[in-house]
Amino acid sequence: MDIDYNLVQRAQMLLTLDHPLTQVKDILLREGYPRDQVIELIEATEEVLNYLVPPEYDENKIGIDILHPGEKVQGRKPSVDILIDKHSGKLNLLTPQYQETWRVANEVRKAIKTQRSAYLDFN
Repeated sequence: MDIDYNLVQRAQMLLTLDHPLTQVKDILLREGYPRDQVIELIEATEEVLNYLVPPEYDENKIGIDILHPGEKVQGRKPSVDILIDKHSGKLNLLTPQYQETWRVANEVRKAIKTQRSAYLDFN
């Protein structure tokens, strides 16, 4: 299925604004995006990012927790694998030994780059 580009951009923006994935789904549905496209996008995002819990963050940084292959979900304590500086967009990989950390970091970099270019185009 082709997913509307505006839907993808809106989801990326909500995720970069610290909304948990479940809340992003609710917002997109409330905004009237097609249910089948929203569900497909959210499921694909969960699969690609191994997204388990909303990012932990403070006023200056966002932390992303990644489920790595072989890790058990049950009884697992959240931990931060990637820290993102909210002001500069700089990523700090806390678990660079895992391939998934690099994969998620690359996706985050793409999303930040897209957001910045969209913001610059808007202004």
